[in-house]
Amino acid sequence: MAFDTAKSKLTKNNFAVGFTSQDFTLHTYANDGAEFGGSLYHKISRDLEGAVDLGWSANSNTTRFSIGCKYALDRDACVRAKVNNKSEVGLGYQQRLREGVTLTLSTLIDGKNFNQGGHKIGLALELEA
Repeated sequence: MAFDTAKSKLTKNNFAVGFTSQDFTLHTYANDGAEFGGSLYHKISRDLEGAVDLGWSANSNTTRFSIGCKYALDRDACVRAKVNNKSEVGLGYQQRLREGVTLTLSTLIDGKNFNQGGHKIGLALELEA
């Protein structure tokens, strides 16, 4: 909650609840009574993880939906994929090159405007000391 002392009124009212167990996490939230959502993460197996995210905005009466997964290829490499209700497809590959050095390649493809371009590509090199 946020309270504006100058106006003596509550300016924000956010509420969230979460639950975690060994193989899944559930999270729900409400922001200012106008935005609602939740997510579910599940570790399906040792190598496969999945998640779903849902949201709804009362102001614009719009919904959000996305689903994603992560698959471990081996101890040092994994692939990720996600898709949402705007037909955006995200793909990623992550490789640990050695202890403390990780390389990530990613892309975000706009499925609705595939021929128009505007897709994104990313490259990250993470160094840990």
